[in-house]
Amino acid sequence: MARELYLHTLPARILHWVNAASIGLLITTGLYIRSPHYFPLFANMDIARKAHFIAMYVIIYGILIRIYYSYVSKDYQELLFRLRDLRSIPDLTKYYLFLKKSTPDYGKYNPGQKLLYNFWAVLVLFQAITGFALYWPDVLAWFSRIWGGPVVLRQAHFLVTWVFIVTVALHCYLSFLGGWVVVKSMITGYFPEGESMQPASEEKP
Repeated sequence: MARELYLHTLPARILHWVNAASIGLLITTGLYIRSPHYFPLFANMDIARKAHFIAMYVIIYGILIRIYYSYVSKDYQELLFRLRDLRSIPDLTKYYLFLKKSTPDYGKYNPGQKLLYNFWAVLVLFQAITGFALYWPDVLAWFSRIWGGPVVLRQAHFLVTWVFIVTVALHCYLSFLGGWVVVKSMITGYFPEGESMQPASEEKP
């Protein structure tokens, strides 16, 4: 039986699933708030708005705690996307499109994963600021004016919601494509030694 490596610590796993649940709740409540007739996901607007704000505060604190934990545990060295990682994106994209049979072993996270995780943190910040500006239009009227008014700001907020929907769906797809061992590692923390974190890695060119 292959030895298993302790890949994801308990704090990292807890924060992963808390943030995942928060994003899911933010997306569903946001869709309802935007168009309750097209997305009848909640009993009423009051419930949706309260849940939306709770999820927003949870994910903001979740990301801040994750950043702090990454610094304390030195995990940021594996999570932080660097400019040199851009060189690997074309080959990695070809691999995920099944145009290449193999890809280098990038370690715990490949450049695409690092780019996505860093990108999500920026998007959450943008959604938080625009969300506050929409909720407090008088207090943050200056910010709304920068974007061309509340209508444009609302459209931008809604567009980023769909960016989250698409990228979260892509993340889930690629995780399941990697096999059960990849998904299980985010539950148990353990990953079989010798296995690759990338999908279809056993295929030979």
